[in-house]
Amino acid sequence: MIARLVGSNAFQLALGLCGVAFLLTRWVNAHGGPTAVWERFGLFAPAVSVPVQAFVAVTPFPSDVLCVANGTVYGFWRGAFFSWIGWYIAALVEFGIGRRARVDFPVDDWLARLPECLQRFPVAHPAFLIGARFVPWAGGHISTLVPGATGVGAGRFAWCAAIAIIPPSILMAGLGAGLLAL
Repeated sequence: MIARLVGSNAFQLALGLCGVAFLLTRWVNAHGGPTAVWERFGLFAPAVSVPVQAFVAVTPFPSDVLCVANGTVYGFWRGAFFSWIGWYIAALVEFGIGRRARVDFPVDDWLARLPECLQRFPVAHPAFLIGARFVPWAGGHISTLVPGATGVGAGRFAWCAAIAIIPPSILMAGLGAGLLAL
């Protein structure tokens, strides 16, 4: 089982994304952090900060700090917008990893072994796709990987993820912008 997990494309993709996120975060920190990246790249800074946030958000590392930095560096509305874009890209990538896991592993066999009440759990329902994102710690990953692995339609997932990401983007950017007011 472990050999199958380690050899799967989904696992290797997730591991590669973790490595890229680690390296990008180190690169930003080596250049003085988000503010220094803004000063160095000017209007093109979001072309650097949004992919860094997206890569970090796919990993188990917290990306909230980068969203707060977006609010601090870019201001409230632009920071919220850039945070939303980064998290949305990450959600789509994680959904794709979930889809890949469905190919690499016998997900349908595993689901068939679950109790009846869990088999009927409405993973494709917008209430789950939007609400699960607000579960502390792993909610964002659960609300993206599970729908991909269980075969939820990409269109439904995309619009639900777009809506679910709005409140945390606004909150984190607001925290960052508020830090400047202190």
